[in-house]
Parts: sequence; C-alpha cells; structure tokens
Amino acid sequence: MKEIIVSTQIEFDALPNSFDEYTRILIKNATSKLMVKISRGNSSVVAWGNCVVRIFSGYLKNIVLYGFAVAIVSSTITVNIEKKSEYCHVQIVKYLGWFENNGIEKTPTVTLYKKVSKDFKTQENTKNETLWLTGSTVEHPAWNPNNGECGEGKFHACSRPYFCDEFRNNKGDRYIAISINLEDLYEWKDSPSYPHKISFRRGTILYECDKFERKLN
Repeated sequence: MKEIIVSTQIEFDALPNSFDEYTRILIKNATSKLMVKISRGNSSVVAWGNCVVRIFSGYLKNIVLYGFAVAIVSSTITVNIEKKSEYCHVQIVKYLGWFENNGIEKTPTVTLYKKVSKDFKTQENTKNETLWLTGSTVEHPAWNPNNGECGEGKFHACSRPYFCDEFRNNKGDRYIAISINLEDLYEWKDSPSYPHKISFRRGTILYECDKFERKLN
C-alpha cells in the first residue's frame, strides 16, 4: 500500500484526481486547517488524535473517528460517521439559514464567489455559455430559481472560492468575486445538497481572486 504525507493545503491540492493503486493520504503536522474538496474513488475520511472534522457537504459519504476526534455536521447533510472510540464526539449543528451557516453577514449587498474558465466563461460551448469579465454586470436571461437546486434558470455562487472546486476543476480555471444585491439571491431551505452554494439573478464582477479570497492584480 502506498502512502503520501501532506501538511499544507497546497500539497493536498496537488494530489492527482485518481491513483493506480490503493493509496493512503496522511495529513500530518498541519499548522492550519485543510479543506478536503473532492472524494477520490471509494475513499472516506479517517480522523484520529485531537483533530476536528467539519463536514460542509454530503460529497464525502464516510467519516471514521478515533481517539478524541470530533466531527461537526449540519443536520441537513447525510453522512455515515463511525466512532471507533468512546471518547470521540459527533456534533449535529442545526440549520440556521444559509447566511449564518456560511458566516456571511446579511447586508443589502454581499460579495460571493464563482469559478470560471481561463477565458472567464462558464457553461462553455452550450446555450447557457456566460462571460464573466471584471467590471461587467451579468443578469440571467431566464430567471427561474424554483427549477431545482442545480437546474437551469439561475446563476450559482459560493460563500468561499474553494467551495467552487466541487462544481468545476479544469486546468486554468479562475476564481472571481461578485457583488450581489440581497434581493437577487435565492436560498434553498429544504435540506439543500450543497449548503455552501446559493443562486442569484444578477451580479457585478469585482475582481479575480485566489481560492482564499485574496484579490489578484
């Protein structure tokens, strides 16, 4: 069995999307939090020691806890959590609404994030292709937020840039910050599958940023 040890987000993000042999990825000596944005194959997250695992979506289906590990999960997310020690703990967090759960202040205008192609496009080569140039204002031509959480009729944004990796991850992709008026947002309140995503009708592209919200020149 192959083992790979990582300690930073950059090292973790550099891992391939798939492996030719069974591989254990060990996160050791990390000095800051790491975000597991994709689940490779039939993998699950195993936590031990004094670490804390926060589950932001149902993309990861299996969590195994050892020692004094803690898992924090929203009541709207379905995930299998197995406790291997009497000292581990699972904390179920009540869904308090998209803004509070994502740490976003509910002001008249908010800044949210989207991932686009190297040419600042989404839905490339389809009838829904959209260009997201800095300084422009984009409005959906057929606004229909009730057409399912992932259906047509709306644009989508995330509370943090790195959450957008779950929806597209192509070479050369960019992150953009978008200013959106509160009245142009639509929140799914009935057990959303992607609790960090929200739909919007209209927004103004402010600037390009990195996955940690830092503005790029």
